[in-house]
Amino acid sequence: MTYFCKMTEEMEVQILARLPPKSLMRFKCVCNSWHALLKNPHFVAKHLHLYNYQPSSTCILFKRSVLSRTEHNKEELVFTFLNLHNDNESNADHNLINCNVEDLHFPHSMGLKSRGPFIELPGLELGESVHIVGHCDGLFCLSLYTGELVFYNPAIKEFRVLPQSCLENAFSCTLGFGYDPKRKDYILLSVVSYGEEILDDERLVIHPPQAEIYTLSTNSWRGIETHYLETETTYFWGNETFSTYFNGVFYWLGYEEKKDFVSFYDRLEEEKTQVIILFDTFDEVFHNMPLPDCFYEFPTHEMSLTVWNESIALFGFYRCEFETFEVWVMDEFDGWTKHLSVVPKVDQEVDIPLALWRNEVLLVDRDGRIFSYNLDTENLKYLPVHGVSRGDFQAVVCVNSIVSVKCDNKFETKDY
Repeated sequence: MTYFCKMTEEMEVQILARLPPKSLMRFKCVCNSWHALLKNPHFVAKHLHLYNYQPSSTCILFKRSVLSRTEHNKEELVFTFLNLHNDNESNADHNLINCNVEDLHFPHSMGLKSRGPFIELPGLELGESVHIVGHCDGLFCLSLYTGELVFYNPAIKEFRVLPQSCLENAFSCTLGFGYDPKRKDYILLSVVSYGEEILDDERLVIHPPQAEIYTLSTNSWRGIETHYLETETTYFWGNETFSTYFNGVFYWLGYEEKKDFVSFYDRLEEEKTQVIILFDTFDEVFHNMPLPDCFYEFPTHEMSLTVWNESIALFGFYRCEFETFEVWVMDEFDGWTKHLSVVPKVDQEVDIPLALWRNEVLLVDRDGRIFSYNLDTENLKYLPVHGVSRGDFQAVVCVNSIVSVKCDNKFETKDY
């Protein structure tokens, strides 16, 4: 016992760095040295890497709408952590995936009206919800129906309500959340539109985009230039509420649109050109790139962006006769390569592809049932998630961490 108690400091660090965040939060009270260690940016980085390096499991935050148990014809939201385990042997003959399910309880101080894990919505409008804007290193950025933006680490039950944006009364907004490796900080990018205006000569003019960045360490917003979000005759706009972040760059599906039109009706006849919009945090410059050539032809591709096998990828359905599921991967020259194309062998028609990881895709069928489909073995396994109504879905492959959302320090979680 005496020898066990005389562990070296390095041994303590190696053990603690592999423990769940909930356990580490309790261990803060053990001694002053552990309390200081768990706040050390280098230890936070080590824990982020070591604890989440588990090839046999995947964590997904899944948002779904369910029918209210207390009010007729009303929906509520539930956020659930799904810890999926590879089970090539244990559950090979069953249709139910090996999965730990944990509903998320939001703090009442966040301002949401909730009963346990059920978040009550004020209405049925699309904006009257809670949206996942993005995920990075265990932190989530949420857009609340109260109009507020929040950084939240559910693993340590810590959140921060962001200050009011400097760009107020915007018509619409595209957001991106991630880590700035140059400045070693977590940031939120906001690109806003102030809509359009019909002039006296009946011309319709689109107002130019404006952009700003929130920085966690300073807890403040600052304006940035929007160069490359426009040409002489067009603007580029993002059309997604969720951003994809990878290696210091934000990605959105978006479109290119003319700056002005002869009339309102002229605009209705205009076809928007679909593109991908990028923002590089290193030089704070926007870029755009085309989709694969075949995406501009009929039938349509219904795709989402994600990070897959350390690359940016498009995944979704090619709505042809056979409802083909495709994955396209961005190459080093900003081109696209079709990685796979399969027709899922499922009983029900698939409605929405939610998430892609390794060789698995999370899908929703037309009955609202959630299942995982293995693209190699073609095995289908349902998730033990019940009471789902066909409505508001989001799924984000994520990690757990002890990264703090308090702004009293600099972050080094990408240095490890």
